[in-house]
Amino acid sequence: MSEKLFSMDSIRGKNGSRLISIGGVALVAQLVIFQNSLGVVEDPGVTGITEDVLSAGLLLVATVCLAVGVFLRLRD
Repeated sequence: MSEKLFSMDSIRGKNGSRLISIGGVALVAQLVIFQNSLGVVEDPGVTGITEDVLSAGLLLVATVCLAVGVFLRLRD
């Protein structure tokens, strides 16, 4: 049992790819739902400060996921 099934580099690469995917999906969702970039969603169902907080939170999650995912991919 001394052999490793996965090396740390392969785990980092997979996690980096997942984070990039999650960040991309979160960014597209934020653009479509809250910025109305494609005209698909006319009313996101929330207004005012709640809409601003949700939009900013989703944008923050997308940015962090993309940045950390790219960082992990570049370390490989």
